[in-house]
Amino acid sequence: MSALPYRMYTSAQVKAIEAAWAADHNGHCFDLMEKAGAALADAVARSLPRASSCWVFAGRGNNGGDGYEAAALLLRRGFAVRLFAAGEPHPRTEAATAAEFFRAQGGVAEGALPKESDLRPDAIIDALLGTGISSAPRAPLSEWIAFINRSRVPVFSADVPSGLTADTGAVPGDCVSAYATVCMLALKPGLFTGEAADYTGKVLFDPLGADAQALHAKQEDGLPAIVRQGYADIIPDLPSRPRCCNKGDNGKVLIIAGAFGMGGAAAIAGTGALRAGAGLVKLATAPATIAAANAVHPELMTVDFNDDTAVEAALSWCDTVAVGPGLGQSQRARELVALSGDSGRPCVFDADALNILAKDPDFCPNRIITPHPGEAARLLDTDVASVQGDRLRAAFELQKRYGGVALLKGAGTVIADGRRLTVISSGSPALASGGMGDLLTGIIAALACGELSLSQAAVFGACIHGRAGELAEERCGAAGTLPLDLEQDIRRLVNGRA
Repeated sequence: MSALPYRMYTSAQVKAIEAAWAADHNGHCFDLMEKAGAALADAVARSLPRASSCWVFAGRGNNGGDGYEAAALLLRRGFAVRLFAAGEPHPRTEAATAAEFFRAQGGVAEGALPKESDLRPDAIIDALLGTGISSAPRAPLSEWIAFINRSRVPVFSADVPSGLTADTGAVPGDCVSAYATVCMLALKPGLFTGEAADYTGKVLFDPLGADAQALHAKQEDGLPAIVRQGYADIIPDLPSRPRCCNKGDNGKVLIIAGAFGMGGAAAIAGTGALRAGAGLVKLATAPATIAAANAVHPELMTVDFNDDTAVEAALSWCDTVAVGPGLGQSQRARELVALSGDSGRPCVFDADALNILAKDPDFCPNRIITPHPGEAARLLDTDVASVQGDRLRAAFELQKRYGGVALLKGAGTVIADGRRLTVISSGSPALASGGMGDLLTGIIAALACGELSLSQAAVFGACIHGRAGELAEERCGAAGTLPLDLEQDIRRLVNGRA
């Protein structure tokens, strides 16, 4: 297995890669199928060194062909193998050739599910459905998927768990819940966003001896290049401080947030900016919030956000402005959002600033917007199901409509900057609690003060935030984590100390 690559490819692009490979290999991809079978068999043997039995569930297409190849190789290794075929492979296809190879090793393809009382194997290979699905699996495949999930045996899915949409991470119906997914040839974006995290298990990758990037000719499918980034990928490029710097050199962040009753949002965003390395952070907030914010961090400077003179002076002072957490949608809130947008400073719009933007949309190249799916639905005048059904497309449309950088929050955060779509592979359910988005806003605002571009600030901020959530989950579990629990993790991560 190889390290996960940076670049990812849609199903249509993978077909183009396979066609390019076939053009150089006598018009077929059977050698890729052989290598895919070997990758699956190796994954089982290496992950479960004591395993001696395996069930393989194979569909009729090329994904099923990978399963036949894996089954044949496991038979050769001495495994007890049962293969359950959801129909015969299509005649004169590479999958049919793989099925013949399996039978030549003494394998038998069974056409019905095993009995519930049958002794369970040490492992299962899921090779039912491949990357081409876009709707819910129908019977009998849905029943086969349900059986696999009831087995409570480690499942190794070929390329994608059967039932998961490879391009989007959507799960429209029944889906295999895998112990590991062995992605092959090219990395698929749907493995890292949407509902994927609940189904993929550990994602392993084997390029099958091919260079997907070299084989891929640009294809006009409406989306820019798709890439993957996690915290480990950004460490070499994290900003570092010169020894002789002073606080003014390290960025001045203004956060406009925290209407009466929502002052915690301002304090949390301010904490994120401080811990992400901003030299100076000022809150423009409601007067009733000021004392509480100073109690959280006395380092936070404050001004009354009802004072136009003070707010305008703070906007002139800062390097970056973040607006929206806990701001409300009053007339004053709308005025503050407009002042921020007109300031000429790089802006981060979050929370109520996004709700205000949805009602009065504009295009701004110097802004990062950070919606969760509900806010994204309002910004795109659609519903949450549509956003979640294709998060890559939603992020792309957000950036196209509003300019700058669009960061669509949620499992598998997607960031669009007009040139590429970046899927963040760091993250944790520990981040699913109130105020975590406010913390991310502060982190991004601090990173946007220095040498990083807006796109880099968004990507780096999401990676740091996601990794901090992972560390919290490792320490204590996913439930009960609060934003300020991540303070010291953010500090370490910003300094490249994971």
